[in-house]
Amino acid sequence: MEPTLPNDQLKHIKAIVERAANDPDRTGTMRKDAFKRLIELTHSPHSSLKSYAAEHIQVFFGDFPDLEEVAINAVYDLCEDQDSQVRIGGYRAVTRVSQAQRRWVKRNADVLVQLLQSDEPEEVEVVKAALLQHLEMDPPLTLGVLCDQIVPPEQEVDEYERQTRDRIRSLVVSFLATDASGAIVQKHTDPPGAEAEQVLVDQLLLSLRRLDTRDVGVIVKDILLRLPCYRKTRARGDALLQVLLNRAVAPLQTRSSDPVSLKTTLFFLSLAQTVVVDRAAGSLTQLLRFYITNLTPRITLRKFPQADRVTIISWIAEALLISETNSGVSFQQAGRDELLRLRRQAVDACPILLEVLFDSKPHDREVLRAVKSFIHIINSRKERESWAIPSSLDASIRKFQTALNQDTQEDTGEIQGLIRSLLEPRRPSTSQEPVGGLDTRIKNGNVAKRPAHLPPRPVASPPSPSQLKEFASERAIQQSAVQHDTRRQTRGFGTLTSPKRPNDLAEDNPQAKKLKTNSKGRHGLPPSLLSRIADDDRPSSVAERIGQKRGRRHSRESTQEPDKHPMGGYSIKGAATAQRVGNSRETTLRHFSLLDRLENSNSMSRSDEGSGQER
Repeated sequence: MEPTLPNDQLKHIKAIVERAANDPDRTGTMRKDAFKRLIELTHSPHSSLKSYAAEHIQVFFGDFPDLEEVAINAVYDLCEDQDSQVRIGGYRAVTRVSQAQRRWVKRNADVLVQLLQSDEPEEVEVVKAALLQHLEMDPPLTLGVLCDQIVPPEQEVDEYERQTRDRIRSLVVSFLATDASGAIVQKHTDPPGAEAEQVLVDQLLLSLRRLDTRDVGVIVKDILLRLPCYRKTRARGDALLQVLLNRAVAPLQTRSSDPVSLKTTLFFLSLAQTVVVDRAAGSLTQLLRFYITNLTPRITLRKFPQADRVTIISWIAEALLISETNSGVSFQQAGRDELLRLRRQAVDACPILLEVLFDSKPHDREVLRAVKSFIHIINSRKERESWAIPSSLDASIRKFQTALNQDTQEDTGEIQGLIRSLLEPRRPSTSQEPVGGLDTRIKNGNVAKRPAHLPPRPVASPPSPSQLKEFASERAIQQSAVQHDTRRQTRGFGTLTSPKRPNDLAEDNPQAKKLKTNSKGRHGLPPSLLSRIADDDRPSSVAERIGQKRGRRHSRESTQEPDKHPMGGYSIKGAATAQRVGNSRETTLRHFSLLDRLENSNSMSRSDEGSGQER
């Protein structure tokens, strides 16, 4: 007769189970009957009996395949019991059943995932421990079950199921990012290329293509980027980056400025920035190409609010700065060439980007950091390519320079220095020496005081005698040409005003007859007093006459004191008129100088002598 009291029933079933467990015939009747008694106890009204059944049902589970389905359903019933201790026993029974028969791992893992929704913290911890044990039994299979709960279904579902799936998804993502992270990273995905890694990465990338922004940040930052494959190989990171950029570009390809869509774009761009810039797991070239192609046009930036524009431009500046510092080390030649091309395009877009940053007031640290990065990139191109800054870019930089000069922030000094260094013109390599090597600062043994507003004189060594001689010769030739032209103009003017004087330079006059001359080459008439003076004092050549005039003019100029204030003060008023008057006076002086009068006298004498002979 069967006992009726719970304690008596418990003693009775214990005896049956112990005898059956020791039976050498594993598929015999005794073991099968004991297995059936344990399955029946899972529906007992007494918690003690149900707990005992949960602890021992796995003893006979693998020996009777025909009873496995009934037994596993009995265990699932224990997981939904009203008693918390019975439920905890059922969770642990699920793990023991999977250990006894591995073909139940996938189904049991799926049940445990559903049990993560428990409201009891103690039970949740038991469920998580059971899932970790299933992960140890079959990593690819268990990870596949977990990821199935993350990937949204392709078909439409009702609202209740959608909310349930959303809740389970968040629980699974949290479990993978925290409780299972250590085991996944250290055991099941290292070294890269394991089957578990393939399952996890492929399923999570699929989920990123379908999910909204919820849970995506945790998937990227706390699950995927922790895997060894994203630290040791670039291919995984590039695939992840492409998925994120594809999600970000969709709203940019339309004319819509829907705030929700733009926030989605900004969210996925922030993750792409994390993948490439913060974690160095993706292609910097790929990210910069996306930025410059899709985000630097003015029409695209205008879709975003001002604060979001600054954020996007700061990401571009940060990526550019990293490309500048790492291009020589982390990239092959083809990658470096493309980075150079992208940096040139970024510099070409700087007028637009700097204008957006300038319009953002006040200029906080994020703005200043972006400006500093752009100045570095611009200066790098200027030095590397001997490139001239365009006027539009120069104007944008100078606007910032003016604003920063008026800014009271303490951390703007470095940026101001960079801007000054970028905009200052290149100085000539050699300094100019004073004309003729003359120094008029000393007069009568005293140093003349320079006006306070004049800049200091450049220090130069005195010229050598050969340089002075060469300079004087060049000036003499130039002065001779000027004097000759002036004399021709003066004589032409005299012909018009004095018709009685013969014009021997006119082309229409017949050539005069050749006159007889004496032994000295003179005309037959006796020389006049002026001609004899001219013969004694006149230099033998035109060059010597020009040299004498040059010497007299240089003596007059050397007595001036250019460093002192003029008596009338400094003024540019009437400078052009003064120059014209000075030139006219110089022409007049040259026309009525002693040499000119001697030449004119000789010319008149020759004309008179010729006229007398004709008569």
